Amino acid sequence: MPLTEIPLDAVRWLVLVGLGGLLGLDAVSWPQVMVSRPLVSGTVGGWVLGDPAAGFLVGALLELLSLRFPPFGATRYPDAGPAGLIAGAAYAGAGNGGPGALVVALIAGWAVGWIGSASVHWRRKLNARIVTPTETLASDPRTLERRHRWALRLDALRGAALTAGFLFPAVAIATLSADAGAGGPRAVIGAAALVTALASAAGAGGRTASFGLRGWPLILVGAAIGVLLAWGIA
Repeated sequence: MPLTEIPLDAVRWLVLVGLGGLLGLDAVSWPQVMVSRPLVSGTVGGWVLGDPAAGFLVGALLELLSLRFPPFGATRYPDAGPAGLIAGAAYAGAGNGGPGALVVALIAGWAVGWIGSASVHWRRKLNARIVTPTETLASDPRTLERRHRWALRLDALRGAALTAGFLFPAVAIATLSADAGAGGPRAVIGAAALVTALASAAGAGGRTASFGLRGWPLILVGAAIGVLLAWGIA
């Protein structure tokens, strides 16, 4: 697909940037309803660009990769909301363009997720400055409320900035990497890269301490339901 045919006009770009801000809030700040998980955010990104099934596929793979890094405690974890949104939009924008585009979308999502993780760390340091000095805030609760709102705005701005900065490059590179047809070294390299990505995702999911052996049947049932939903959407 030529770059001129990418379905990413100014309106869709603005919609995705706004959604990136909201999804950036969900993981920690508000409302924590798990819409920032890659399975959801990837589907939303694909839906905005007209192919929710493509976004769902990328989101499902990123979800497997992200299971190793649960978003709680003092651990570093990828910022999955904007990352999944960008990855889903990249693959959908490439016209569901084969293994090459899928791998690029996955790499873009994983990279943005860890860049977002660094921005979360920076934002937390800034939050510590916003809520000091504690004596002043304790004497005036309204000041604490105002600073809390500012912290929420900054987190939304962080997610929107991530999406704004990486959305179009991810979609463009995924489109350029789309396989033009079957066969040839390009398709072979793309298929090999896809197998590697799938193996990495399965390995990350298999090593996750959150699921024991008894939990895998439930995961497989959920995956089957997801495939049927994606099939129906497509």
